[in-house]
Formats: sequence, structure tokens, C-alpha cells
Amino acid sequence: MSNADQIEYWNSKVGDTWARMQDRLDRAFTPVTVALLSVAAPQPGEDVLDVGCGSGETTLALAGAVGEDGSALGIDVSESLLAKARERAEELLVEADFLAADAATYDDAGFDLILSRFGVMFFADPVAAFANLRQLAAPGGRLCFACWQSPSENLWAKLPMQALAGLLPNVPAVDPNTPGPFAFAEPEHVHAILSAAGWQDIAFDDLPFSMLVGDGDDPVAAAVNFNLRIGPAARAVRDAGAAAEAAAPGLLAAALSPYRTEDGVGLPAAVWLVSARA
Repeated sequence: MSNADQIEYWNSKVGDTWARMQDRLDRAFTPVTVALLSVAAPQPGEDVLDVGCGSGETTLALAGAVGEDGSALGIDVSESLLAKARERAEELLVEADFLAADAATYDDAGFDLILSRFGVMFFADPVAAFANLRQLAAPGGRLCFACWQSPSENLWAKLPMQALAGLLPNVPAVDPNTPGPFAFAEPEHVHAILSAAGWQDIAFDDLPFSMLVGDGDDPVAAAVNFNLRIGPAARAVRDAGAAAEAAAPGLLAAALSPYRTEDGVGLPAAVWLVSARA
């Protein structure tokens, strides 16, 4: 996909769905958000850029950390998600700015910290995009982002597809480095991209966690709904047609039920927390 394809994709119904699912997504990603902010260590007075900020949770947290003497800017290509982010900032009285922009071409430099939670795996030309981010950083500026490890380490993505395999057409194999959620699964690949883009002191922290995909009064039903609206299974079922849409909820409920605990339905997940310095 080109960046233009991604911009079109995130300004379709997908962006609207993610905006409506903001609360549940933030709960699902809470362990990642906490760990990423800990690694990034934003300081009072710093100017920070949040790449692929989505509905703004990480940007708002950054704004609180840098305080009145700093600044927090979130950029994203989805107008729906940015509208939700601005709404949240206004409701919470948080001083954060949000801008529709492609990080591969954005050109306002001088950031002490560039951060992203799952927003950097989709660049058509990742070396060029990270070289541009390098130009946006102040001297010695920090880069910190979270990216998914391999699908084999992320049952939240793998299990639903396995449960629905009988309903879905065979999907041809694709290059694992193709832009997408798991494009940065291999540290060697990511290290090579960042090095070629001019980043130094590159480090990877391993973060396994339980991804909460369903909670509330009926966590299994919530988890089924989550998977039919967000993630690889949602798109696959939509593309497979009405028969698959009718059968999918029962198959997903059977597959997800064993993962129910007193906290809800949580599936094994793992990310890399990547850090580097300009």
C-alpha cells in the first residue's frame, strides 16, 4: 500500500469504527501505553510529537507530562480519529494540538521526543519516512514507539482467524515486511530501517501482555463484538459475505470462551518497545 492508500483506508468507515471504539481500544492497549510512556519518559517543558495519534490517548498523556512549558502535537491521517481526539482534549481541558498530516512528509522540526503507539508500521517507504522523522527531531531527540511482534506471539489476531478458517477463502501468502500491523515484527528488519534512516542507540524491549478484548456484564459477547469490528477477522468476515457474517459470532464465542477470567476476556499479546536517538 502507498501512503495514499493508507490515507484513503483510514478515512473510510474503518476510521469511523475506530473512533466509536475508542474507549475499548484504549482499555485493550493500556499495558502498552503505560510501558511506552515509561520508556519514553517525557519531561516537563519538552516538545513532543505523537505519530499516528488516533483518538488521542497517548497525546493527552504526553501533554500532561510536559506541562504548560512544553507542547504535545498529535498527527494522524484519519479525520474521524482526529475529531475524537480534539473532542476528548476539550472535554478534559488538556492543552494538546491535533493535525491531519502524513508523518512521512510532515516538516515542522525541533521535537525533543517523537512517540507512536502502533502508528509507524504502515509507511510505503519506511526508510524515507523514518529519515523524515529524524529531521523532525531536535539534536539528541528521542524516538520511542510500540509495534506488534509476530502473529504467532499475538493470539488476539491469530485465534479469531483460526476459529473462522472454515468460513474464509484461502488468503495468499504475503511478504511479512509489507506495510501492515505486523510489518515490524522482526527486530533485525526494524534495526536496519532505523539505522539507514540515521537513528542511533537503537534498542528493543520485549513486552508480553494480556490484551483485554472483552469486559462488562457479558465479556465473551463483548469480545466477539470487538473481533467483528476491529482487527484482521473483522475485515475478513466482511469480505467473505453474508453467510460468514451469520456464522462468525458463534464460532468466535466458542473460541474465546476459554480465555474468560474474572477480569474479562484477555488474549496473549506481545509488542516491541523500540527506542532510538537522533
